[in-house]
Amino acid sequence: MIELSIIGITTLFLIMGSYFDLRTGEIPEKISIGLIVTILSYSLIYSIYTGDIDFFGNALLLGAGYFILAYILFYMGEWGGGDVKLLTGIGCSLAFLDAAGYFKDVSALPYYIDYFINMALISAPYLIIYSLILGLMKKEVIEEFIGYFKTKTTLLLIILSFIPAIFSIWISIGPPITIIYLCIPFIVVLSFYMRAVEIHALQKTVAVDELMEWDVVAEDIKVDDKKIASKRDIEGLTRKDIKTIRELAAEGKIPKEIRIKWGIKFAPILFLAFVASVLVGNLMEIFVANMLGNTEFHNLMYPFQ
Repeated sequence: MIELSIIGITTLFLIMGSYFDLRTGEIPEKISIGLIVTILSYSLIYSIYTGDIDFFGNALLLGAGYFILAYILFYMGEWGGGDVKLLTGIGCSLAFLDAAGYFKDVSALPYYIDYFINMALISAPYLIIYSLILGLMKKEVIEEFIGYFKTKTTLLLIILSFIPAIFSIWISIGPPITIIYLCIPFIVVLSFYMRAVEIHALQKTVAVDELMEWDVVAEDIKVDDKKIASKRDIEGLTRKDIKTIRELAAEGKIPKEIRIKWGIKFAPILFLAFVASVLVGNLMEIFVANMLGNTEFHNLMYPFQ
């Protein structure tokens, strides 16, 4: 019963976050921070009630781990601040469910890895279509993408991405698994394309009068070596920041137009990956099991049993 409460609470917050992300492109902090605070508070109360610190400790630990990973993606320009906080809340929820025994024997992999596998599988078609449409609308994206293949680093990464498939053929692991590994080079090439999209299609120039709270600047804004706004700020611009920027622009100390970033609306993917994790487990394992047959799949994933 307690597991259903956590699943229900998390689902409600994620639905609201997805709605606002799709409608406005922003996830209100009342939702993203609210999810974190609610789950951690629930975990603390339940730990005190049961005398088992694992409920709160695990939620806090995995939430922090998910935050660090999501912040790296934010730092690389792939995610927005709202996505980072939503994922943190999801990590807290999954850890609580695990402490309650919800994920016992669900998958061969740890539940916290299953979530990212599900997220990758769900996001792939969405991101491919979204990025292709954005890229085709701007010729600069194609030019940037083609330019990557002129560097030795890019070519080396693509060559290395074939190693898992080659290794699987060498040890005769089976055609279905080899086919899956052959997806890795495609993902690597796709990542370069999405990087070109991020640079040329997910940024726009706006007048300082059009700046809004939570906008994230594409480049740091500095005046006399003092940083006014940072492109690494997960919270984006505050009202105070916007007021300062407008005053500096009026004084001629900074341009009257600012380049800001806007990300792919990712909250629905976070929500669907959570639903998949709590309802079916690891989507990849289900896919491979259907390709190989349950007995052969079990022998592959549990060779020492």
